[in-house]
Amino acid sequence: MSAGAARHPLIHELVARQAALTPDAEAVVAGRERLSYGELEEAARLLAGHLRGLGAGPETLVGICLGRSPWMLVAMLAVLKAEAAYVPIDPAFPLDRRQFILRDSGAELIVTEEALRDKWPDRPCTVVSLDRGWDRIAAARPWSAADTGGDRHLAYALYTSGSTGRPKGVAVEHRSAAAFLAWALECFSPDELRYTLASTSMCFDLSVFELFAPLAVGGTVVLADTVFHLPVAAADRPVTLVNTVPSLLLDLLPCGALPPSVVTVNLAGEALPAALARQLYATGTVRKVYNLYGPSEDTTYSTWSLVGRDVDKPSIGRPVTGTTAHVLDAEGRLVVNGEAGELHLGGDGLARGYLGRPGLTAERFVPDPFSDRPGARLYRTGDLARWLPDGELDYLGRADQQVKVRGLRIEPGEIEQVLMEHPDVRRAAVVARSGSADESGLVAYVVSGEGVDLPSVRRFLRDRLPSYMVPERFVPVASIPLTVTGKVDVGALPAVAS
Repeated sequence: MSAGAARHPLIHELVARQAALTPDAEAVVAGRERLSYGELEEAARLLAGHLRGLGAGPETLVGICLGRSPWMLVAMLAVLKAEAAYVPIDPAFPLDRRQFILRDSGAELIVTEEALRDKWPDRPCTVVSLDRGWDRIAAARPWSAADTGGDRHLAYALYTSGSTGRPKGVAVEHRSAAAFLAWALECFSPDELRYTLASTSMCFDLSVFELFAPLAVGGTVVLADTVFHLPVAAADRPVTLVNTVPSLLLDLLPCGALPPSVVTVNLAGEALPAALARQLYATGTVRKVYNLYGPSEDTTYSTWSLVGRDVDKPSIGRPVTGTTAHVLDAEGRLVVNGEAGELHLGGDGLARGYLGRPGLTAERFVPDPFSDRPGARLYRTGDLARWLPDGELDYLGRADQQVKVRGLRIEPGEIEQVLMEHPDVRRAAVVARSGSADESGLVAYVVSGEGVDLPSVRRFLRDRLPSYMVPERFVPVASIPLTVTGKVDVGALPAVAS
């Protein structure tokens, strides 16, 4: 939080305030399961008291492995109330990943349920079972932190994929999450958040918005396993806001599965094709489409843009309140507006760093030469961007995904965006596949309508891109494989014979 700035209410404080105002209102629903604000608050306070008795407190980490039920939120709030930090672990993760997260985080407490006990490796942890052990939990003294000034304590740690293959835990403090929610409540109205679909795993940062923004204003969290369960969820509650990645919505829209109650759509995590924004507005019921950008290292969203109905290429907009953005060259100097450089982020949302990895933290979180705040830092995103004349940021792709073909630098994301402008192309992924020993060739994987003429797609690109950016091969595929975060799984794309 900026020096001199007012302290924002913390996540659990916002929920507690709302529970005091509307204790009988519906807070979270998952199918036939539901909890009111009063029930959610009471259960979280009881579990927090139990966790405190087991040693949870400031700077301790508590693992959470639960299915997508209202009790998942109870556990998350309880850990925050206990002034500890939650470490989400998806029970669907492979055993090796679950083992790594437990070992790397050092979590000594795990909140789970009896049916998931076999998901835990043999490690000396105290297991808190919400179903089998609730009688003991309910006997604990409800916990209410006497000192609410610990906004510099850890709130959660999310494990993200690492470029070296080793996951890294992004450590986020209470104050950063509070600053993020303060911006969200400035940007989105209570009516928009009234019934918010929560379809993102709590292991990923989009969940922070989906779960806590609606609870801060009296809305209802509508839990679903994935965004593809939206039609089922909307049959019970009139979902008003959907928050997801573009690739998933591109697959959902052709099915006609976006209910008319949805008025606001947030898209993040990938470059947003203009065609998708136009499709959403064409429904006649979606009123706002937001393009949101940000890494976990800067607490979910760093920049935002309300996308126009006829925009040719959506920008990632301007920094959210309390965030600073700089586009720098390789020497750390500001580039001229309009020129490409690496995007660096700073301000209130910046994470503390990576759990137990001081070297990597120092490499990615660097001193901020543009700030007068003592100890201010910038996060090197690894993303390329440029400032547009209107003061918004244009996202240009990942710096570490940049490839060279015959010595020429190419951003595959730029080619994908042009491909998506073709009327018959629904999805596309462009990758560099190894050819001979001294060159790489670009391959375009294309999901299209029936009878599409791939040579015409090639001509379409030739009319819009330099010849060296036109892929050598075009491969028709039924779908683009995605990772668990909804991004393109390059390794799962079909191989191409040399």
